[in-house]
Amino acid sequence: MTTTPKPEGANTQLVRRMFEAGESMNVHNFVKFYADDAHYQFGNFPVVYGPQGIINSSQGFLAKVKKVVHNIENIWEVDQETVVVEMNVRYDRHDGKSFTLPCCDTIRIRDGKVKSLKIFMDITPVFAD
Repeated sequence: MTTTPKPEGANTQLVRRMFEAGESMNVHNFVKFYADDAHYQFGNFPVVYGPQGIINSSQGFLAKVKKVVHNIENIWEVDQETVVVEMNVRYDRHDGKSFTLPCCDTIRIRDGKVKSLKIFMDITPVFAD
């Protein structure tokens, strides 16, 4: 039995565009997708709030990483405001080292903006020397 692929919903498309903006390595492009009161948590790092919090927390990351590529394996719209993404993310550091790490994100979207992003990943290898 074959099934017809379900067309991607608006929230899945928004998440894909958000990841593309992140791959631009311009944090100002990335934060345009976030609500003013958004919650953003990357792994075990403290939660930051809103676009300015994301910008402030990204400085060390941008100093270490020159390129990011998201290789999405699965993406699900769980309900009208929740998207879950399973992927491998490649990080190319400025020193030439590269790391590909497994990741799962839970994204909550309301009124066309990201209200919450929780990134479940151990990014320790990228920051180790």
